[in-house]
Amino acid sequence: TQFVIRTVLLAMARTNAWHRADRISGVCLLVLTSVAEGLAGYASGTELYESAGLQSGAAPDHLPGMSDLDDDVGVQLMQKSRRIVHGVLAPADAPPPPTDDKPRPVDIGPWGFDIEGMDQKLQPGDNWVDYTSGEWLKKTNIPDDQSSWTAFSSLRDLTEFQIRDLLEQGATANSITGTLYAAYMDEATIEARGLEPVLPFLEKIKQLATASDFATFCGETLFGFGSSPFGFGVGADAQDPDMNVAQLSQDGLGLPSRDYYLEETFAKQKKAYADYIVLMLGKIGWPEPEAAGAEVLAFEETVAKVSWSVEARRDPEKTYNKMTIADLSVKAPGFDWAAFMEAAGRVAGNVQLVVSEWNETAEDGVIGIAAIIGSTDLTTLRAWSAFHFISGAASYLSKEYVDAAFGFSKALSGQETQKLRWKRGVGNANAFLPDAVGKDYVERYFPVSSKKTMDELTSLLKEAFAARIKNVAWMTNATKEAAQKKLASFTFEIGYPKKFKDYSEMSMDKTDLFGNLEKALAFSARWDLSQLGKQVDKAYWGMPPQTVNAFFEPDRNRCVFLAAILQPPFFYAEGDMAVNFGSIGAVIGHEMTHGFDDKGRLYDAEGKLNDWWTPADTAEFTKRADQYGEQFAKFTSGLPEGMHIRPQLTMGENIADLGGLTIAYEAWQMWQKKNSYTPQPPMLEEYSSGGSQSEGDRRFFAGWAQVWRSKYRPSALINSLTTDPHSPGPARATIPVQNLGAWYAAYGVKPGEGLFLDAAERVVIW
Repeated sequence: TQFVIRTVLLAMARTNAWHRADRISGVCLLVLTSVAEGLAGYASGTELYESAGLQSGAAPDHLPGMSDLDDDVGVQLMQKSRRIVHGVLAPADAPPPPTDDKPRPVDIGPWGFDIEGMDQKLQPGDNWVDYTSGEWLKKTNIPDDQSSWTAFSSLRDLTEFQIRDLLEQGATANSITGTLYAAYMDEATIEARGLEPVLPFLEKIKQLATASDFATFCGETLFGFGSSPFGFGVGADAQDPDMNVAQLSQDGLGLPSRDYYLEETFAKQKKAYADYIVLMLGKIGWPEPEAAGAEVLAFEETVAKVSWSVEARRDPEKTYNKMTIADLSVKAPGFDWAAFMEAAGRVAGNVQLVVSEWNETAEDGVIGIAAIIGSTDLTTLRAWSAFHFISGAASYLSKEYVDAAFGFSKALSGQETQKLRWKRGVGNANAFLPDAVGKDYVERYFPVSSKKTMDELTSLLKEAFAARIKNVAWMTNATKEAAQKKLASFTFEIGYPKKFKDYSEMSMDKTDLFGNLEKALAFSARWDLSQLGKQVDKAYWGMPPQTVNAFFEPDRNRCVFLAAILQPPFFYAEGDMAVNFGSIGAVIGHEMTHGFDDKGRLYDAEGKLNDWWTPADTAEFTKRADQYGEQFAKFTSGLPEGMHIRPQLTMGENIADLGGLTIAYEAWQMWQKKNSYTPQPPMLEEYSSGGSQSEGDRRFFAGWAQVWRSKYRPSALINSLTTDPHSPGPARATIPVQNLGAWYAAYGVKPGEGLFLDAAERVVIW
C-alpha cells in the first residue's frame, strides 16, 4: 500500500494537485480503491499525509524518493496512476496526458537475460548475434524519433520519463530546472518571438569590418550559440595532471568530419548541407543566400583539407603541443589570436595552452586553418558566422527554424520524426543545467544498495586485472611492475560525484527561453574559465549522473560509473550473477582497460603523459593490437555496402572490450570460488556438458551479447563508422568472444563453424 501511495503522491505532484488536504485525502482513497483493491491494509487520508511526511494543509518541499523501488514495477505503477489522475480526478486545468505515456520496456527475462529474444534454432558458432538476439531483432522497430535503438537507448528512454517527472514538479515549485523546462514548453511565447532573440547577434555580424572583428566575435560567442574555427576550453594538463591549462583545437566544420567534404561516399549528405546553408541564410534575410551559401561551403571544404583526421586526433603525444598565446600569433598567422582570447575570457598572451592539431612542418591543423582564414574574404567570413549562429540557435527558436534544422539532421541520421516537445525539453535541461538535473535525479532514482554492490564488483575486477597482468606471457617483468603500480592507483566512483556545480545564484524566467539559455551558457563559461591555472578539483565530474554511460580519465586514473547505467540490462542487483559479470562486470573491466589501451597506456601511475613501456613491449603490444584490429576491419555483417570499421579509429574501444570481457570472466571465476552458484530456470539450451558451471558461463557470454543488442538506420550507421570511436554493436558483441577460449567451451563452438578461430588466431592482450 505504501508503494502505491508513494506513486500516487508523485503523480499528484505532476498534476499540481496539492491545494487542499481534503483533495489529497479524497483523491488518494479513490485511487487506492481503483488500483490497489485487494492489497492488505488500509490507508486513511491522515495516514497518507503522515506517510508522505507532510503537515496538514502544507505543500511538500520534498517528496519521498523512488530510488528504492524496482524500476520496471515503479514505472508501470506511476504510469497507471498518472492515467487515472489525468483521466478522472485531475483538476479541470490539468494538462492532457502525453501520447507516449510510458517508456519502452527493457526485456531481461526472469533472471536478467531475455531468453525470448534469442533464436535458438541457430548455432552460436555461426551467428552469435542472431543466436542471442535474433527474435529481438525481428520484433524490435527503431522508433520514428530515433536514429538507432540499443540497450543504451532503452535506458535513455526510461531516464527521460524519470527526469520529466522531476522537471514538471520543479516547474510547479519554480526550481531553476523546472523553470527552464517550463520556458521550453511554452511554445506560444517562443512562436510569438520568432527570430527576435537572435537579431542583435545577426546585426553585429553584419557590422564586422575587420579580421580582428571576426576573431573577437568568434571569441565572444565561443561559449554561446556562435561558432569558431577553433575550439577552446580548460582541462587538466596531460604532463601536469593536477593543474588546469588552456586547450586549443581545430574546429569550424558543420558536417561530422572532414571525410564528408572530401569523399564521394558522402555526396548526398554534402548536398543536403549545401541546401541547408542556403535555406538558413535565406530565412534570416542574408543578401544573395545562394551565392553566400556556396562561398561558405567552399570555405569549409578548404578547411577540411587541412584538418586532421579523426584517427590522427586520437594520438595523445602528437596532440600535446604546449606554447603561449603569443607563440600562436607568430607561428600560426592569419587569425587575430590576441583578440580571440581576450573576447573568449580575457586570456593574456603569456598564458600557456596545449594545442592539439599542430605540425609546423606540414602546416595543417591549427596552422593551416589560421592561414586559410587570413586569405578568406571578410564577406565569406560574415556569411559563415551568420549561418552557424542561426543554425546553432535554431532549436530554441520558433517552429520554422526548428523544423529547418531537423530537416538537415535527418539527412545525417535517418531519424524520421522529431522527438516530442517534452523529450526535447528534457534534453535541453540536461544539456544546459546538467548538474542541477543530476543532483535531483540521484536523490530520487539511485538506490544506495547499487553503490554497495558496485563497490564489491569493482574491487573484485581490480583483483582479477592484477592477476591477468601478473600472468600475461608476452610482457617483460619491468613493464609488468609498472603496470601493477598504475593499476593500484586506480580509483572508482559510482553513481554521482562528490560535488555538483552550484547554480544557486542563477535565476530563470518561464517566459524567456533564449535568455535562460544565455544565462546557463555564461555560467558554464565562467565556471570553466575560473579553473584556468588552478589545481584540478577532482570532486567534479565531466559528465552528469543521469547519462547512460561510464568513463575512464587517464589523467586521474579514475573509472566512473554513472547512476543511469546501473540498471537492467547492464546491472540487475537481483539478477543472475553470471549475467551481471558479463554485462556490468565487463563494463567495469572495459573502463579499467582504457588505462592500458593504445592511448591510455601512455599515461603513468600519476596520470602523466609519460611512456613507461620498454621498446620491446611497445612493439609486441602494437603487433597484437594491429592483429586484433584486422578482425574488425574484416567484419562486414550488417554494415552498408562498401563501408568498413576503421580499426585505427576504434582501436581504444576495441581493446577495452576485449580486456573488459577477459577480466570480467576472470572475476566471474574468482567469485564462484567464494560463493555458491545455482542458476535458476529456465536454462539456456545446452551446447556442452558440465552442469551449472557451463550454464553459468553460457549466461556470462549471453549477458555480454545482450548489452550490445542494436539496430541502426543506414545514415546513422554510416555516420558512426566514420566518426565514432566505438565499433557497431554486432561487432562488439561478436569479435571479443571469438578471442576467448571459454566462449568456445561454453557453447561447444567447433572448427568449421563461421566464427571459429584457431587458437593461433585468437588475440590476447590483457
